[in-house]
Amino acid sequence: MSRDKLILLAGLVTYGMGQSLLFVIFTPLARQLGLAEWQLGFVIAASNVALAVSAPRWGRASETLGRRRVFLIGLGGYAIGYAALALGVQLGLWGWISALPLFALLLVLRLAYGLVVGGINPAATAYIADTTDEASRSSGMALIAMSGGLGTIIGPAFGGALAGVSPVFAMYAAAVLALLAGGWAFFALPEPARRGDRGVALRLAASDRRVLPYLVGWVVVFGVFTGIQTITASLVADRYGIADVIAAQRSMMVAMLCMACFTLLVQAVVLQAWKATPAMMLKAGFGLMAAGLLLIAFGPGVYSMYAGYAVFGLSFGFAAPGLNAAASLSVGPGEQGAVAGLLSAAPTVGMIFGPILCGVVYRASPQLPLLAGMLLTLAVLAWYFSIRMPEPRRAG
Repeated sequence: MSRDKLILLAGLVTYGMGQSLLFVIFTPLARQLGLAEWQLGFVIAASNVALAVSAPRWGRASETLGRRRVFLIGLGGYAIGYAALALGVQLGLWGWISALPLFALLLVLRLAYGLVVGGINPAATAYIADTTDEASRSSGMALIAMSGGLGTIIGPAFGGALAGVSPVFAMYAAAVLALLAGGWAFFALPEPARRGDRGVALRLAASDRRVLPYLVGWVVVFGVFTGIQTITASLVADRYGIADVIAAQRSMMVAMLCMACFTLLVQAVVLQAWKATPAMMLKAGFGLMAAGLLLIAFGPGVYSMYAGYAVFGLSFGFAAPGLNAAASLSVGPGEQGAVAGLLSAAPTVGMIFGPILCGVVYRASPQLPLLAGMLLTLAVLAWYFSIRMPEPRRAG
């Protein structure tokens, strides 16, 4: 792997660690902080509202400001924003802020965080598009997606190792790691050769038929993905009788590790050796996702939940690079920044509604959010069987 890809991977892994720590460390603390499930859903969704607005703009800005500069701004914002979020949670645990003001504070912090970090994924995705040909685009995008899997593996282990210091110490440490990753990128990451000169920030509508199916796919994947993670802490308490906060955090860590290990297996091994087309990856990914949700919904115990998360990991391993590669191959070279911004914004739309809807629906039945997610996944799978997807042209 080239040095520039290693630097991108380091920054994205750090970002992925923060996402997994949010669910593994923060969500089990919600009841201790006095936050209801719906409030937790709004807090998690808040940054995604800002991301949905900011990511397309950061993607277009990377055409004029450069991929490197936008990537650095995102990492710096991540470090500051994540440390501020950890401080807010800490103040709540100390009892310095009561539940309602704390809810408002966390909402504001998450909104500000989302406005700045929106450039990380678009800049990295466009960087890979600039430096790969069509034949290697899918494997390049698999590296980008793999970073999230690595972060999800490292995050729970990282959080568990530091949990003895304080419940939120791992969040502070993750912010420091983001600063270190940003420093490495500042000193060693070059601007990609294809974008050495400032270009024109072309606009691309989300309704463009070339990319709409893949944007919808991202909305569904992350709506289901983050929604289920939001209710898992409640699920292990209400369905499996694991009410202790530390035990619930450990259960979340095991589930996330199961998912992340299988995601990493697909993206770091399978897709690097098997040059699968976007169509193959998407059909496998969405089919497996439906199976994983069914297993979590009706499995007999906590180990079946772990197995369901593992299948979920397999599905994400195929779906994430498939969605990015299909959309990237569907547009021209001058539209890569614009499509990268949309590809980064689309998951955040799902992350806005998924946690909120799952938190509300959960009160009716713990299985209902899982079954609704399965039906959405199957609907998208049927759509992909009905359309023609782009095939990469071989170099030479």
